[in-house]
Amino acid sequence: MKLGLSSYSFRPLLADGRLTIETLFDWLQAHGAEHLEIATFSFAEPGSEQTYDLASDEETLQRLEAASARTNIPVSGFCMAANFIAPEAERRSEIDRVKRYVELCNRFNAGFLRHDVVPWHLRPQTTDEFEREFAAIVAASREVTEFGAARGVVTSVENHGFFMNSSERVLRLIHAVGNPNFRFTLDVGNFLCVDEEPHVATRRGLPHAGFVHLKDFYLRRAEPGPGWLKTMGGQFIRGSVFGFGDLDARALIESVVASGYDGFVSLEYEGGEPSLYGCEVGLQNIRRLLAEVRG
Repeated sequence: MKLGLSSYSFRPLLADGRLTIETLFDWLQAHGAEHLEIATFSFAEPGSEQTYDLASDEETLQRLEAASARTNIPVSGFCMAANFIAPEAERRSEIDRVKRYVELCNRFNAGFLRHDVVPWHLRPQTTDEFEREFAAIVAASREVTEFGAARGVVTSVENHGFFMNSSERVLRLIHAVGNPNFRFTLDVGNFLCVDEEPHVATRRGLPHAGFVHLKDFYLRRAEPGPGWLKTMGGQFIRGSVFGFGDLDARALIESVVASGYDGFVSLEYEGGEPSLYGCEVGLQNIRRLLAEVRG
C-alpha cells in the first residue's frame, strides 16, 4: 500500500494562506507521505468552491506539477464533484467536464479519478427518487469510464454524501455499469452518513476498491451542539483524528490488510483539532496499526 493524504485535509490552511502549494508538498515530504490525492476545490478561493474549475486554473496546475517534481511526491488521483441527474443539456456538459479531468489525470500521470454522480448534500426522501435517476447515473458513469479506460485512468464513485451512499447502492451501480475500469473509492467513515455500520460495509466494498480513504468520526445519538452533521437516520457525526473517534480503527485496518488491497490509501482528516496535528497524528496511528496488524 502507498499511504498519503487527500488535499482536502489541508483545505482550511490552504484557504487562509497558512499553507501554499509549495509548503504543502514540503510537509508531505517531511512526514513521509507517498502520494497526494487532490480534491479539486482544495485550491479555490474561499467562497468560490462551487464554481471553481481546477482544470482551467493553469497557474495552479503548473505549481502543482513543479512541487510534485521537486519533492518526488506523486499526485495519485483527483476527486471532483459532478451531477449526472441534471436536465439533459446540463448532464451532457457535466459528462464532458468529467472527461476533461480524465485528461488532467493523464497530464499528471495519475491513474485514478473519483467523480460524484449527484451533489453530495442531496438527501433523497424516498426510494422512488433514487430509482427514477438510477438509469441516467449508470449511463453517464459508463460513458466516463469507457473514456477513462481508453486512456489508462480508472474512474470510480465514492460512498459520499447521502444519495449514492451505502455499500448496497455503490455496489449496485458498479454492477450496473459493468466495466472493470469502474471501481469503488471506499471511504471507511462515510457510511455513517447513511447509518450503515462501517466495518461491515468496508468488508463488503473492499473487493471492488480502486482507492481507499481512511477517516474517523465521533458518533452521537443526540445533537451535542453546533458543527455536527445529521445523518439520514437522525444521528450526529463529526470528524476526528484517525484513531481518536468512535470507529474501530484497528478492525478497519485489519480488514483492509486481510482483503489483499495493495493500492493507494489516503488519510482524509476533517476534524475540529488543528489540521496539521490531525494529519500528523492520524498518519502515525495508521502506520502503528498497520505495523501491529502485519506483525
